[in-house]
Amino acid sequence: MKQEERDSSGSAAGQLIPDIGSARTPRHPAKRRMFDAGFLIISAIMFLAAGIVYYRRGAQHVLDILAKDSALAIDIAPKVLAAVLLAAWLRRLLPKEVIARHFGHRSGLRGMSLAVVAGAILPGGPMTAFPLAVAFSQGGAALSVIVAFLTSWLLLSANRTIVWEMAFIDTHLVGWRLLLCLPVPFLLGLAAHHLYRGKALIPDGKP
Repeated sequence: MKQEERDSSGSAAGQLIPDIGSARTPRHPAKRRMFDAGFLIISAIMFLAAGIVYYRRGAQHVLDILAKDSALAIDIAPKVLAAVLLAAWLRRLLPKEVIARHFGHRSGLRGMSLAVVAGAILPGGPMTAFPLAVAFSQGGAALSVIVAFLTSWLLLSANRTIVWEMAFIDTHLVGWRLLLCLPVPFLLGLAAHHLYRGKALIPDGKP
């Protein structure tokens, strides 16, 4: 009888007291820090370089560099703003179903091949390539595809090859360079697929 009362009281207590340990709380994406590790490392290197210039050349040389860099920052700022807005607009305009079908995690070698071709024929500089990579990543493209796209844009850009390399370098050497660089986007894409499986280009909580 006492055992039954103990069991009934235990079950009642178990019904009244929730199992806090097994309860799952909703996860919220962490907000991006303004001063992260990358910013601190670059700032430390910048202050170290400024100190070396000050020690070797004097304060006037440091002020001259600051003036030139300020003018450069003012010139680049509108382009950076345009690139950020372009990435945000492309993320809204590109259909996720199409991106996931052609460039998603199941696209495999076909998706990387399309990314390599797109990176090779893409005109423009970083203000075009990186916003497009961010938009495709947030639309569902696999990290391996994004790595292959950016590597192809860096190594196999037709615009840079025709306008710059062929104008100054022998075409025979340019052809050998392209041939040797051709497997690199695929190799890096496969490496990203195996080393960072399931990870995105931009972690949760970052724009």
